[in-house]
Amino acid sequence: MSAYRMGRAAGYISIVSPDHAPIERDTLQCVHCGGHWSLEPGSGKQRGFCMICNGPHCGRPGCWNCVPLEKRLEELERRAAFAAAAGLQ
Repeated sequence: MSAYRMGRAAGYISIVSPDHAPIERDTLQCVHCGGHWSLEPGSGKQRGFCMICNGPHCGRPGCWNCVPLEKRLEELERRAAFAAAAGLQ
């Protein structure tokens, strides 16, 4: 069984395949987009840590600037309400 665990995990993934040994890993959640990823030490993927939100981010281009997930969701709701009021939906 392949396992990688950490202290501040946001989730857990277990992959079971009849051809391979089970894979179990902790996951982290991006504080800016809400995306999840499993830790892969030595993968070379660039991730980050937001000092303002005090949490990890996934490293996608839109996540390097601090815009917390809650603020993004509020903006989407505001746009949807505006579009509905304007009859665009």
